[in-house]
Amino acid sequence: MWELMAIPVLTSAAALWFGRNTSSKEHRVIQQVFEHYHIHVKDGKNNRYPQLVREYKSAKQIKLIYRTPLALEEKTLRTLQQILSVTLNKEVNVSFKKWLIIEISKNKMPSYVSYQEVPYRKGWVVPLGKNHQGWHFHHFDHTPHTTISGTTRFGKTVMMKVMMTYLIEHHPWDAQFVIVDLKGGLEFDRYKNLQQVKRIASDPVEALYALKQIKKDMEERMDCFKRQGWSNIVDTPLSQRLFVLIDEAAQLTPEKFMEKEEKKTLAQCQSILSEIARLGGALGVRLVYGTQYPTSNVLNGSIKQNADLKVSFRLGSDYASKVALDAYGAETLPSDIKGRALIKTHEVKEVQVPYLNHEEIWKRIGGYEVAKQTVMPNETGEDYVRLG
Repeated sequence: MWELMAIPVLTSAAALWFGRNTSSKEHRVIQQVFEHYHIHVKDGKNNRYPQLVREYKSAKQIKLIYRTPLALEEKTLRTLQQILSVTLNKEVNVSFKKWLIIEISKNKMPSYVSYQEVPYRKGWVVPLGKNHQGWHFHHFDHTPHTTISGTTRFGKTVMMKVMMTYLIEHHPWDAQFVIVDLKGGLEFDRYKNLQQVKRIASDPVEALYALKQIKKDMEERMDCFKRQGWSNIVDTPLSQRLFVLIDEAAQLTPEKFMEKEEKKTLAQCQSILSEIARLGGALGVRLVYGTQYPTSNVLNGSIKQNADLKVSFRLGSDYASKVALDAYGAETLPSDIKGRALIKTHEVKEVQVPYLNHEEIWKRIGGYEVAKQTVMPNETGEDYVRLG
């Protein structure tokens, strides 16, 4: 089996050591890393190291492909990537797809990206971030649901606001939002009078009321689809989409110490969210599910399995990263760079998420503020999330 010494992040002195004792060829440096950190397979008395098969060079990157006797496990790949990034002082991506593939970028990963730099893209898309390869976007009509994890103050809520702002800017008449802000409404309540924001819930009782309304609308829409012979909103003339933003989903997780009624409320919320994840995509409902604490209780199986886009900012442990992404790596993201995240659909990529503050948000979408009549949870009211 592969051997890899347990190591911390390399110090600058270690990186300089490699620089002084190897040639300028990247694969020579990589070979020394293999040897120094025992990345090999035992073959009797001999050590079999990965062998360079091919090297590609372009204006943007160097790509090296190695033959290996056995596949490398995910933790080994992530640690190797970390070592090479520091040793070469470049952005490095390490993956294994039959071959060991090491990609060395000639461009640096940005440590800050302004929302003003985000380019326009057509469709139900939102910017995820920028790296040495360029901008990365997500298309909600292709992948309806996403989970966003991350320790507090690293960018999770900012990313939700980026999504909201971009969608309102580019789909002002068709984007609708129901926002469950379980930080007491502190993050999103100021946007409650935007024309596109149908409701903001700031506690579990309000959240359940809002989610019940969404469920009712989904049931009515399903009946409509059956009558029309439709199976997916992307194949219909319907233009509106409803985005359900959950900021701090851990607050909707029942705990043993809670009163019976509170547990019941939270369990109902979880049940409806699971239903949205299973059925909402085809009906035009998009779930953005955010949490600081990605555990198996918070990210239940139905939500996790139906959210094909997974995003994670820095997390405190490899276990949390595995729950959030089905991959390690979020625990090794830099602690001194806000907005750095891993995004995963079919593969994991590291990006710098664009930043914008409330003043910039309001400058861009504040013109959509309208006077609204408050509907209390104990009133019947109209189905305010009805999609056109």
